[in-house]
Amino acid sequence: MPNTARTDDWTSNFVSANGIRHHYLEWGEPSNPPVLMLHATGLCAWPWKPIARGLAERYRVLAFDQRGHGDTDRSDKGYRFEYAGEDVAAIVEAMDLESPLVIGHSSGGLAAIIASRLLPGRFGRVVLVETRVSNDVANVPSQDLSRRADRTRMKRSVWESREAMFDAYRTRAAFKDWEDEPYRQFIEGGTRLLSDGRAELKCHPETEATFYGMRDDLQVTKYLKELPGDWLLLLADYPGSQRPKDPGIEQFRRLVPGSVVKPMGKGSHFLPMEYPSDVLNAIIDWFGD
Repeated sequence: MPNTARTDDWTSNFVSANGIRHHYLEWGEPSNPPVLMLHATGLCAWPWKPIARGLAERYRVLAFDQRGHGDTDRSDKGYRFEYAGEDVAAIVEAMDLESPLVIGHSSGGLAAIIASRLLPGRFGRVVLVETRVSNDVANVPSQDLSRRADRTRMKRSVWESREAMFDAYRTRAAFKDWEDEPYRQFIEGGTRLLSDGRAELKCHPETEATFYGMRDDLQVTKYLKELPGDWLLLLADYPGSQRPKDPGIEQFRRLVPGSVVKPMGKGSHFLPMEYPSDVLNAIIDWFGD
């Protein structure tokens, strides 16, 4: 696996909230306005680094590992999207964050939606990246999520080395279009080295699969009704992606008065890792000054 020569001005930290210890990476001056970055299921905070670095000049950037992911504690009560939202709300209170801005990719966006309803009026502007905002999206039927969960359970959790995992994953459909840096960061941040040099996934396949299996149980509509604040939803462009005229997207616009939907015209579900500069520019435009 290629080594990165870049040295980031970031720190690794923990905060206890909602009964577990949460790990996060931090950039920027503590006195700057806070930005929370919430990753997708199966990932971790590290691939956010290219975007976080671009935000750090003006914000205090806090990129969190979800429960059961990265270096955050595993959950002793199982895994549900509701718990992820509760975690975000509890973190904001534990760290006494004032009007934090939020960026949530996929399930990270769902956590932001739930947290906003738990702490109404507490959050600043939010960017959702490729977050499925309804339960009735025709192009993501329930059986697809079930098959995804089954496939995930079959994932290899231990590799001979990070280099072996790097080479094996690089050509897979989910990763082949990622830029090099977020891909390297995913391999490094998403694995732990065992005493014999092997690399183990920090997010156990069963944890990832459980989240996929719970998606259709989450009645996201009840969290969207009169959702306060300003919300930007970024959509990628691939077969089966959400479209502006989809019923679920139109419902999102109706239910969330402060919502804007922006088709990016490119990318897959992993848009932030494939086009970090484009996503960063959209975020900066939305957050403003």
